[in-house]
Amino acid sequence: MATTTAPVYPTLKLTYFEMPGRAHVSRLALVIAGIPFEDERISQEAWPALKPTLPYQQMPTLTVDGQVFAQAHAIERYVGSLSGMYPTSNRLHALLVDEIVDFLDDITKLLMPSFFEQDPDKKKVLREELAATSFPRMFGFLEARLVALPSKGPYVLDSISIADLAIHGIMLMMTSGFLDHIPQDICDKYTRTMGVFKAVQAHPKVIEWFAKFD
Repeated sequence: MATTTAPVYPTLKLTYFEMPGRAHVSRLALVIAGIPFEDERISQEAWPALKPTLPYQQMPTLTVDGQVFAQAHAIERYVGSLSGMYPTSNRLHALLVDEIVDFLDDITKLLMPSFFEQDPDKKKVLREELAATSFPRMFGFLEARLVALPSKGPYVLDSISIADLAIHGIMLMMTSGFLDHIPQDICDKYTRTMGVFKAVQAHPKVIEWFAKFD
């Protein structure tokens, strides 16, 4: 009778702020796969002292067996390969996952001017313009792309990938009320996109993970 051995993983520490942000995808990939890791969350007060010690003075970072690595998408792909959520044997699938993740970055970048705007009235105008024009256009593109894919389930591919976790992250931000002056139901009509979000949200390990922070 054949015996199976549990996979041996490196010692991992994922370091980021006390928010989902750019660590969201990597955190969820590790959680869903059941890969042990230290979830180091840095307070705003602790950040100035830590910042000069990091590559590029940015977070997230991933420490692998004591060696520190940076850049969110590089970390996501590495964690995705460990967890089986980033295609390593099908280059076209990997290309598609990267495409979706990069396009979601394009959407997130649209928010940057409003995040840094200090004047409340100007911020309101920026957000309302996004809600009226840019977001419907960009989420319309995403929806059409997802609808055209041949996947058989709720995910981008036939099984869950970091692309789905990235969609979950941006839809969580859009629907949570975190963004002032952006209607929480702005993405409701994008049923394929919302289907990915809901499938990830309903994953038992995701439910368990978020319950820890309620």
